[in-house]
Amino acid sequence: MEALPEDLIRRGMAVRRDDGELELTIEDYPYANDGLLVWDAIKHWALTYVEHYYPCTADIVDDEELQAWWMEVRTKGHADKQDEPWWPELDDHENLAQALATIMWVTSAHHAAVNFGQCPMAGYIPNRPTLTRRNMPTEMGADDMRAFVEAPEKVLLDTFPSQYQAAIVLAILDLLSSHSSDEEYMGTHEEPSWKQDGAIRQAFQEFKERTREIVEQVDKWNSDPDRKNRHGAGMVPYVLLRPSDGDPTDEKMVMEMGIPNSISI
Repeated sequence: MEALPEDLIRRGMAVRRDDGELELTIEDYPYANDGLLVWDAIKHWALTYVEHYYPCTADIVDDEELQAWWMEVRTKGHADKQDEPWWPELDDHENLAQALATIMWVTSAHHAAVNFGQCPMAGYIPNRPTLTRRNMPTEMGADDMRAFVEAPEKVLLDTFPSQYQAAIVLAILDLLSSHSSDEEYMGTHEEPSWKQDGAIRQAFQEFKERTREIVEQVDKWNSDPDRKNRHGAGMVPYVLLRPSDGDPTDEKMVMEMGIPNSISI
């Protein structure tokens, strides 16, 4: 379980400055650029929620049900990692909010980023063929190597999956990359119980507004000619971490539909 900032640092894509702020090692990195906006919104929402229902630290420490849940997460859900030193204790608002935000991030935005782009990218079989039906050129023998040199495209096509095999893969990728017809998107679904609590309802409205601001920022970056990794010839706009714009009737390609509240396949 890893929060986005820690993930970026571990992979060498970001560093912590002396003031505690995160600095990307590659400035034009769409996943990190958009993801950090979403992460910050999630973290703020989680912290506001936690501070409302647990006014003081003692309330967190003394919540037996909460502590038992966290113990189960660590010892049952991740038994092979239960003794790792990086597990936080749920002993204050920050640690609890960080744990909840990480779960929310992994099951919503992170999954959207790695899932809904599968078909648009791998659906073109030459981009990511699922198998090869011939040996590598250096293993073909003299005759086959000669054929490869004379007609490389034909040999490559003969190496790719057959049309039948490709069709099966395409069907699976399309299914995996599709949104449910009744999908609930981040920042659009208000739980009935929140309506009974004015403070939480207001906090959710602020979270909702932040997701709309992220939509505007993502659209701005996607139209910026200086953003070479998401704009220009041969590039497609990066919309995998673009939240829903709140209009479910607006037809969009799969990647633009929004970030689901949780993993759904």
